[in-house]
Amino acid sequence: MKCATTQLLALVCVVSGGCTRQDSQGLKNDSAPSIHVREITADERARIDMDIKKGEAVDAQFPGSPIPWGAPTVKISQVVVPGILKLASGKRVQLDGVRCNEQAVSYLSRVLQGSTVSVVVVPSDESRSSEPIPAEVWSVDDTLQLKGLTTTPSYSNIVETSITSGWCHVEATQTCKRNERYAALARAFQHTPKIP
Repeated sequence: MKCATTQLLALVCVVSGGCTRQDSQGLKNDSAPSIHVREITADERARIDMDIKKGEAVDAQFPGSPIPWGAPTVKISQVVVPGILKLASGKRVQLDGVRCNEQAVSYLSRVLQGSTVSVVVVPSDESRSSEPIPAEVWSVDDTLQLKGLTTTPSYSNIVETSITSGWCHVEATQTCKRNERYAALARAFQHTPKIP
C-alpha cells in the first residue's frame, strides 16, 4: 500500500483542527491544524501491524504506482460526488477507479482542503482533454514537516486511502490502470468506514 507518511510505530500523531468553526458568539474561528503526540497503545500497534501486512500482501500481488516525489502540486478548491476534484487551476479531475457518495466527499474535503495540503494529479489517460479527467491523485501534506517531525512532506495515494478507509467503493473503469489492485485492497480492508 503506497503511503509515504513516516511510520510512527512508537508514537501516534493526531492532526486536528484546520476547520472553520463558530465560537459561542457565532464568530468564525479559522484555526490552524495542531498535532498531538502520544504513546501508541497496544491495540493501535496491532491494528497498524495488521494493516501493514494487508497492504504488503496486496503490494506483492499487484504493485502500486511510484510515489510522485517532487512533482508539481495544486490546491483543491472543492470535492463533489462521485469523487470529482475541482482544482484551484480551474480544471476538474475524477478519482479514477472509485465512486464516492456525499459522506465520502465530506471526508475527502476535510483531508484535501487543509492549509498544508496540496495534490499531485497523475492523469490515467494523457490524451484525454474532456473534463473531468480520470486520474490517480496523491495528497502532499506538509504538516509534520512544518512541525519538525519529518524532513519531507507526507505523500498518500488518495484513491487507495478512500478504499482502505472504506469511504469510497471500487468501480472499475477502462482508463484505470489499477483496477485489480483496487479490488484487492477493497477485499483486504473490508470494514466499517473510518471517520477522520
